[in-house]
Amino acid sequence: MAEKPSRARFSYGFEMYRYLYLSDVSPEFEPYQMGLLAQRARKKNEGLAITGLLLFDGLYFCQYLEGPKGDVLQLMRVIERDSRHRNLRRLGEGLSTRPRRLPNNGLFVGYSTDATFLPGVVATASGMNEAVERIWNALPQLDVEQSADWNKRE
Repeated sequence: MAEKPSRARFSYGFEMYRYLYLSDVSPEFEPYQMGLLAQRARKKNEGLAITGLLLFDGLYFCQYLEGPKGDVLQLMRVIERDSRHRNLRRLGEGLSTRPRRLPNNGLFVGYSTDATFLPGVVATASGMNEAVERIWNALPQLDVEQSADWNKRE
């Protein structure tokens, strides 16, 4: 009988399920809450073999997730019900034959001080691949000090 691949083994495979969304930040959410949100999400993602990039600018969340399909979709069902998000828009999803874009540390959080940054990066993209490339190319524009605070491990 063939051995079922472990979650960790699958997570390093070359076929990842990817999901990208943009959502409006709920008016009740305060930026000071991002550190705690990042720590909790990082632990949850690590347990699910999901890696992600969560971008925040005070008005919008934009998140790129990658990992086993079932786990990514399960996490998205939780995010869709999360009261911190309003008007969640799926920008793309699907299997990828590319290796992970992110190291296997659960979650990286980035912050922009420009409220037009996130919608501008993804607004005119012709598809998920182009939107993800634009996000990666724009990462150097993020507020490194604030992002570093949110990416500290407990």
